[in-house]
Amino acid sequence: MLPIDEDTADVFGEIAGIFARDGGKAHRTRVQDLWIASQAIQHGMPLVTRNGGDFRGIPGLELVEIEIPG
Repeated sequence: MLPIDEDTADVFGEIAGIFARDGGKAHRTRVQDLWIASQAIQHGMPLVTRNGGDFRGIPGLELVEIEIPG
């Protein structure tokens, strides 16, 4: 588990600012998703998810989308 610290908050602020300047229309992400993405970016880690649509378009994020067979 990665901590949410001051560095994570800085990354979060940068990303949130980009979306705010864009009128919030460029991305439908929720605040929690931005925190998760901020941690991945801060630590230089890819974000692996089944819900890529929640994270696509976040600047600086390496996104790995997986499909789990049902």
